[in-house]
Amino acid sequence: GDAADAEQLYRLLETGVVPLFYDRDAQGVPRGWVEKMKHAIRTAGARFTAQRMVRKYLTEYYLPAMRGEPSADDPPTA
Repeated sequence: GDAADAEQLYRLLETGVVPLFYDRDAQGVPRGWVEKMKHAIRTAGARFTAQRMVRKYLTEYYLPAMRGEPSADDPPTA
């Protein structure tokens, strides 16, 4: 349920994410955090690019608007 999901998320943040962010080396760099972010970019970065965002806006919003069609998330009209 929602409570269990929230508890699991908070535990992950408290034991994994936050310590990595605040554990700094002598230069003040959170090396563990940086490695985790680099890994995230390598594994998921292609799904979160500006090119993908522009393509989505074009196909889901701009082109339908140019054709006078509602977009998928427009509220229904009466």
